[in-house]
Amino acid sequence: MPSRNDPPAAHYSVVDHVAHLVIDRPAVRNAVGITTVDALLAGLARAEGDRAVRVVVITGAGDRAFASGADLDELAALAGAVDDAIAYDTHVGRLYTALRASPLPVIARVQAAAIGGGLLLALACDHRIAADTARFAMPAARVGVMPSAIEHRLLVDAVGPARARSLLLTARRLDAAQALAIGLVDEVVPSSDLDAAVARVTSDLLASAPRSIAATKQLLPELEAPIDAATLHAAYASIYGSADLREGIAAFKARRAPRFTGD
Repeated sequence: MPSRNDPPAAHYSVVDHVAHLVIDRPAVRNAVGITTVDALLAGLARAEGDRAVRVVVITGAGDRAFASGADLDELAALAGAVDDAIAYDTHVGRLYTALRASPLPVIARVQAAAIGGGLLLALACDHRIAADTARFAMPAARVGVMPSAIEHRLLVDAVGPARARSLLLTARRLDAAQALAIGLVDEVVPSSDLDAAVARVTSDLLASAPRSIAATKQLLPELEAPIDAATLHAAYASIYGSADLREGIAAFKARRAPRFTGD
């Protein structure tokens, strides 16, 4: 357990309606352990509770890793403790679920290696922009562990079952161009252009109605199964009862930029 004197696993800041969550655990290559999961969950909840925040960007500190896999010390403590291992994966899975369910769009700024849990964290985000020097892998089989069910689902959703199987079984490492080619990331840019690329996507998101984005994020996962009437009704009520819809229509007619507020 972390002590009160331990540095935070992730730093939180807000600039121009964008919440930045920076994983900062250099000693363990920004590992996605329990302290990281809890810090990111807290940061995401803080962003969702701030009406000024419209976009979340997650990245890693330093130039070694966006985020690496699980904290190996934590995994070692789970050896032989099946129920504890299930509880551990369930807790980590709450972060993936929270990111996908969040009404805020989340960008993964992948400035360096995204390995194991780090890659899964990026896959749980809505848009992934990687530097051309980033590297990717799912080395669970090399460690002797297995991804959880939700982690398998994240990988399959991104690259399809055949490629997911290959990545998991071989644990091979991919460069940024290879990751882009199979759908692990959405964009690859030179390292020097990474912040400009993130700013461009952020600008696109800030120009969109928050309720439209939230409704899309709510409904997209439901496409794997029939959309239930309550979910569909709630989405329609959120959009068609909003001030932003009226503002969007008025702005379009007036040929001006809309001023969305999330209401």
